[in-house]
Amino acid sequence: MPSRPASSGPRLRAGLFRFSLAALIGVAAAFGVLALRGPAAPAVDQGKPVTGLELIAAGKAPPLPRYGGPAVVVDSIAGDFAYPAWLWQPASGASVGRIEDSRSDGQMLTLSGWAGDVAMGLRMSHVLIAACGRVIATVPVDADRADIRKRHPNLPDAGWSARIALPDLGPCPTPEITAHGVARFGEVLFPLDGTVETPAGAGLVALDDGRYRRPERPVREPGGAAAPTRVVDLGGEGLALRRCGLDRCPVIAHLPGGRQRVLILDQQAGWALIAQAGGNAGWAPDARLSGN
Repeated sequence: MPSRPASSGPRLRAGLFRFSLAALIGVAAAFGVLALRGPAAPAVDQGKPVTGLELIAAGKAPPLPRYGGPAVVVDSIAGDFAYPAWLWQPASGASVGRIEDSRSDGQMLTLSGWAGDVAMGLRMSHVLIAACGRVIATVPVDADRADIRKRHPNLPDAGWSARIALPDLGPCPTPEITAHGVARFGEVLFPLDGTVETPAGAGLVALDDGRYRRPERPVREPGGAAAPTRVVDLGGEGLALRRCGLDRCPVIAHLPGGRQRVLILDQQAGWALIAQAGGNAGWAPDARLSGN
C-alpha cells in the first residue's frame, strides 16, 4: 500500500483513556468470530440445546493452522501485556511531536514520526502507540532528525518508528491509532499530533498462528523512576536558566541565590535541564549545580 500522511485529529480524545462497554463488546465479538471458525460442536438431539457440560466434555479444539512463512518482526504486543493507557497521567498543553507517515502491507502497519519538546528541549525516551484505549507498542526515540535538531539543539535524535501487527489493533468503536511520548523520568503521557485510521484487515488474523515475532513484554510501563532531585547552593544573584544548553540561548527564567531544590530532567554536554515546583525551568551549566 502506498504511503499516506497521518490524518490530523484531536490531540488527546477523552475516550482514549477509558474502556467503554462497547469496546469490551467489540473485543468479545472478535473472539466470537474466531470461535465460529473452529470445529462443530458434538452431535446432540436436534430438540436439545448444547449445554456447557457437553462443550467441556468435547475437549479442547485443535490448534489453529500454523503460518508457514518467515516470521514478521513487530514492536506490538498482545494479550495481557497490552495495558490501559489511562494508567499514565495525561499531560495538558501542546503536543511534543507528530505521526508523520503510516503504511500497511496487509500484515503490519508501519508508523513513523518525531517526538520531543521543541520549546524546552525535553527529550522523549519512548513513544507509546495506543489503539482502542490500550497501549499496544513501545518504541525508543533514537533516530537522527536534523530538521528537529534545528528547531532545538537539545533534540539530536528525535525520530521514531513502530511496526504494529494488524491483529494487535483489533476492532473497537473508535478505529484509530494514536501516539504519545514519555520522558526519561515520571509517568506523564505527552500527546503527539496525528491519528491513523485502522487499516482494513485489522483483527482478522489469528493472534497465535505463529506469523508474528513480538517483544516478550512492554519496553516501558507506568511506575518508572521519578526525576532525581538535587539541593544546590547558589551564591551571588543566583543562576540564569536558558532555553537550551548553549551560552547563546536566551535566558527564560532565573533561580535566586541561596539554597534551592531542583529536579534534574535531562543532562547533555555539561548542561542540565532543571525545574522547580514553582514553575521555574530551563538549562543551566552542570558546574553551577553543585550540591547533593
